[in-house]
Amino acid sequence: MKRIAIGLLSAAVSGSLLMSAGTAFAERAALSVRIDSVNPNPVVVQGDDDTRVTIEVRTTEAERVELRLKPVSDQLRTQDAREPRIFHQGDLWRFTTSFDASDFEGRWVAIADAYDKDGKKVTDEVNFSVKHEKKEKAETRVYRFSASPESVRKGRWVYFTGRLQVNDHRWKDVRGEEVEIYFRKRGSSAWKFVTSADTGWKGTFRAKARATKSGEYRAIFDGTDDLSESRSRSDRVRVYNYYRR
Repeated sequence: MKRIAIGLLSAAVSGSLLMSAGTAFAERAALSVRIDSVNPNPVVVQGDDDTRVTIEVRTTEAERVELRLKPVSDQLRTQDAREPRIFHQGDLWRFTTSFDASDFEGRWVAIADAYDKDGKKVTDEVNFSVKHEKKEKAETRVYRFSASPESVRKGRWVYFTGRLQVNDHRWKDVRGEEVEIYFRKRGSSAWKFVTSADTGWKGTFRAKARATKSGEYRAIFDGTDDLSESRSRSDRVRVYNYYRR
């Protein structure tokens, strides 16, 4: 009897352990969802550029996860992530989207809904912010602009040369941008457009125009979304009407 009693006690203890382990497993396997991160936070939008944002969500027992992004404002509609699920491995769900200057500046909320195989839903949410910043443009210069010859007969060609450069820790040549040439006749304050040229391999540009009156020329780069505008020094040209001997 003693030996049997010990056996019954051992079985009871083992059963108790199995029940405890089963209960713990059931708790661990319950449906859950948690937003781990919004990166970057704050979301900084510079100028007209898009800023890519990644939201990582951790779950257990989820068959499907949906992400919603919306500004903390009753006047604006919810924005859905543009690429709802780009990565899913185990308990990790990674979502991506992008923000630009048209998106609300201020507080936002990310809402993750996780569903199990029976359709049960759990939700988690986290706040983040969006900031708009004016993008600083890189400094440029129109370098070594020249209008030649210095003295020319009316109706003959005036030739323009120069180089467009950008300050990227040091001055570098800019290729494929338009530079415009303007003229101001002697005694006038008004600059008038003459011609334009695109910069080549080493940032150089070349153009020409017919000589009309004495005055000065200069080259102007209007800038782009990334490059600031700049203008050259002026260069004088004398125009005469008579034949030289």
